[in-house]
Amino acid sequence: MFRSIRPVFSRLALLLGLVANVAYAEGTQRGPDAFAALCETRLQPVEIRVLTELETPPLDLAHSAAELAVLRKQPLKAGEVVVGLTQVRQRYDMRWSYQGLRERNGARSCIRSRIEVKLILNQQVYVATEFPPGTCGHDEVLAHEQRHVAANLAQLEKTARFVEESLRAQEGGAPPWMGEPAALREAVLERARVSWMAQLEANFHQVDREHAIIDSVEESQRYRQLCNGEMERTLRGIVKEPAKGR
Repeated sequence: MFRSIRPVFSRLALLLGLVANVAYAEGTQRGPDAFAALCETRLQPVEIRVLTELETPPLDLAHSAAELAVLRKQPLKAGEVVVGLTQVRQRYDMRWSYQGLRERNGARSCIRSRIEVKLILNQQVYVATEFPPGTCGHDEVLAHEQRHVAANLAQLEKTARFVEESLRAQEGGAPPWMGEPAALREAVLERARVSWMAQLEANFHQVDREHAIIDSVEESQRYRQLCNGEMERTLRGIVKEPAKGR
């Protein structure tokens, strides 16, 4: 049985860039709620941007099936051969800045956030050297890995929409923060660490169901019948060879 596996290496990076573009202005002392009302009308709404950054996956043709099995970092089952591999590295960068007003006497400040989240996806595709370019087997293995690539890209876009909707629901309609920028920064950082990053990771991993279908036993059996017997002959040859580097 041959199966092409997509391990995921996640790298979560949180970059809170505190940009001092605060529009401090004089408030008023006419009443206990007057400053809050001024903040509500003068400050722009919370700004939220969610972006995706994608790269065309490079293709590595320099590793044998045995070497790909090592790169996969998972034990092989009996009869399993790794002839193609798609590695994924994810990174989520968040940048935060603010706009604000300060009372004339400096007693209070009000702030609204600007939040930008960038979802970055890097993929690396491998096809084993036993299936060199120009062969039917190479084309079939590459097509299989491209299905994994496409599934990851589609899920990244879904995750971006999920993140934007979640942030707007949690932060978009919030009243201005009454306090100092440093305190708000720490509050945003804590929410990002505890909640937002976990939601991002969990949402992206919903794609694992799609990868399981692509790598099903039925698909593996179907691949053995392709290319007028070429796939079956090559796979048998790989199984007979000793695994290198293990």
